Amino acid sequence: MKMKKLTYALFACVLMTLSSCGNTKETEVIKADHQNISSVDFYAENSDENWKLSVTFDGKIVFTDTQNKISFVADSNTRQIAQGADIVNIFAQNATQIFRASIDIADCEKNGKRVNIMLRKSDQKEGYDYSGCGFYRGKPQLHDIWALEQLNGEKVTTDHFPKERPHFEFNLSTNKMSGFAGCNQVNGSLAFEYNRMIIEPLASTRMFCGEATELENTILEIFKSKPIYSHEGLYLTIESPKGSIKLKKID
Repeated sequence: MKMKKLTYALFACVLMTLSSCGNTKETEVIKADHQNISSVDFYAENSDENWKLSVTFDGKIVFTDTQNKISFVADSNTRQIAQGADIVNIFAQNATQIFRASIDIADCEKNGKRVNIMLRKSDQKEGYDYSGCGFYRGKPQLHDIWALEQLNGEKVTTDHFPKERPHFEFNLSTNKMSGFAGCNQVNGSLAFEYNRMIIEPLASTRMFCGEATELENTILEIFKSKPIYSHEGLYLTIESPKGSIKLKKID
């Protein structure tokens, strides 16, 4: 009798273990794909957090739908990103699925943008449609301190800035920009679009430093004009119709 009870107990334990393993594996597939928000350029989700999207513009796309137990991943070799009329369109596919997303210019929540998503199997016409609010995080590599190397294509020296070389910190955790622009300390709130940084308002102290002040004003006008930025290795280029700045990572 004891042996029979022991057999039933072992059988029940095995069933519980198998069931638990199955559920754990399914949950891990949905959750483990997403990188930390601080490591992506853009993320979106619906209010109930049933679905999530994370995008690294030069890396991969991850989409998960926990309610329907769907996950989608595509790397830089299987996706396309294009910007037109301030709407960013993303297309990607893997072995079994096709993914499309449009990031609109329409605002939602605080600093958010509307995003519409379509996901379907490659061999089917019908699929799932999603709509929610997304947020540009800015390229994760920006989160650092940068010193001025060139202004409008010309290399800067200590002759231009006798106090110290202009330098700026972009803090993606606090969404703040701060630094020294050549004569004055500056700071502002930091936000992003697809490849554009927005610093509003940009405030500074009011000292006068001769020629350095004129160069500083040029730098500040570029920052104020919602410039496009691009990053490569140790260098960050910021440019707009007002001019261009090339910075080098120092921290």
